[in-house]
Amino acid sequence: MPNFDAEKECESLQAFVQHAERLAVSPEVTKELCQQALQKEHAAKDLSGVALDNQIRKNRIRWLRNYLTEAGTKRANELGWPNTYTFTKSLAESLICKNGDGLPIAVVRPSIVETSVKKPFLGWNEGINTSASLSYLLGTYFRQLPTNERKRLDIIPVDSVCCGMTLIAAAIVERRNRRVYQLATSVTNPCDMRRSIELTSLAHRKYYRAQEGLEYWLRLRFDAIPVSKERYDRMSAPAQKAIIQSIQRIMAPLQLRKPLARAERSLEKVEKLIGLFQPFILHNEHDFVADNVEKLSYALVAEEKNEFGYDTRSIDWWEYWIYVHIPALRKWTYPLIEGRPLEARPARNFQLTPAFPTNGETVRTGTNGATWRYS
Repeated sequence: MPNFDAEKECESLQAFVQHAERLAVSPEVTKELCQQALQKEHAAKDLSGVALDNQIRKNRIRWLRNYLTEAGTKRANELGWPNTYTFTKSLAESLICKNGDGLPIAVVRPSIVETSVKKPFLGWNEGINTSASLSYLLGTYFRQLPTNERKRLDIIPVDSVCCGMTLIAAAIVERRNRRVYQLATSVTNPCDMRRSIELTSLAHRKYYRAQEGLEYWLRLRFDAIPVSKERYDRMSAPAQKAIIQSIQRIMAPLQLRKPLARAERSLEKVEKLIGLFQPFILHNEHDFVADNVEKLSYALVAEEKNEFGYDTRSIDWWEYWIYVHIPALRKWTYPLIEGRPLEARPARNFQLTPAFPTNGETVRTGTNGATWRYS
């Protein structure tokens, strides 16, 4: 963007955050938050005193988060980014480019980081990551995912990212690094959205077939399919939400509790989730080249390739998706989405072993084949 100054942008954003924080405690906003706390849906709580103050505090936190999210998204869109996530990453890179001349630095851009294939063990995952929410949704009765079937879903195992970053760090130490490294699979081993949705459905079906009960029997027959945005709006969550809202309006004069409030909230969550991921599954078709990190991997000596080599070309997506990735999400991530405790992980012993020879033996190291002697 012409005349864009990353430092001035950061200063402007920091000033805006301070302004928003002051606005959140202003008398006008406080009055609005108090009115929200005393609305009809909170009447059963009989809020007053400390309870009312606590509810206002929660509302204030929510108000500030929504205010900053809306403003940040608007600014990101003005600069050509779909959301604040991509905007802030770009801002960080701009600051590095501006202030990093002459410094031994490299920008590393991993794609969608997911379940491990080797280390610390096969099928390790943690937290609610990028694909977890969507894959979980595709395991429910939700069927129609708006997506570009041809778009490559750029997923990479987390241990491949770690190997790549280790190689890049070594290259920086030896001052032979490139400025930018992309750790990705969309060129070396592509898997498009149509295929990823199909594999997700197969993985869910495999699990449900092994379970007992009517719920699993029904879910077994609900395979997700990729659809256009128009069909999604016309037949899926947005249309269903509109129907429910119409029923709610009809029921409103009866002064009864909203009969479909839970369903409406669920559909709102689905809409927000789909909206969040649309830039990555529907709108853009980017392929990320990983030549720079592969060159570092090729330079490794033979005895180090198995331990430190960067290899995404050998991933079998069928095997990975059905037998590694989705089972790992089901074990480590889906419980977090559902609010359930995780399974206890078995204790692991950790012991440092000598990393280098202690007898004065000469060894070759990885990135350039130089020899070093440890004694």
